[in-house]
Amino acid sequence: MEFSFKLFEPKKMRKTKNDEPVVQVRPNGRIVFNKKATELLNSNSYCKLGYDAQQNAVGILPITEPDINAFPVRYAARGAYIGAKKFFRFFNILPQNLIENAPIRVNQYIGIKL
Repeated sequence: MEFSFKLFEPKKMRKTKNDEPVVQVRPNGRIVFNKKATELLNSNSYCKLGYDAQQNAVGILPITEPDINAFPVRYAARGAYIGAKKFFRFFNILPQNLIENAPIRVNQYIGIKL
C-alpha cells in the first residue's frame, strides 16, 4: 500500500530583509528605490534622466535645484520613487513587466539596466 501525503504547512517563512540596494522599473512608469538604494540619491529632491540605447540602461542624475526637464523625487518610509512615464514613452522603452536590478554608480549617475 502506497501513500502520497501532503504536509499541512499553512505558515510561510518570512522573507529576510533585503539590505542590498534595489531599483525597480515598473510598467506604470515609476522608478522605485528600496531604502538602501535611496541613499544613492543623497537626499536630492530632483533628478534628470537619460537613456543609453547601446547598453539599454537608464541614467539617473540627482540634482538639488528644480529644472524644466527635471523629475521630482518622492521620498517615503520604505524608499523613494520617481514618476517617469513621460520619459519612458519618449524613448519608447516603457517596460511591459516589472524590472528589478541593482543600481550601478557611474560617476554622478545612478545606472539601471533595463
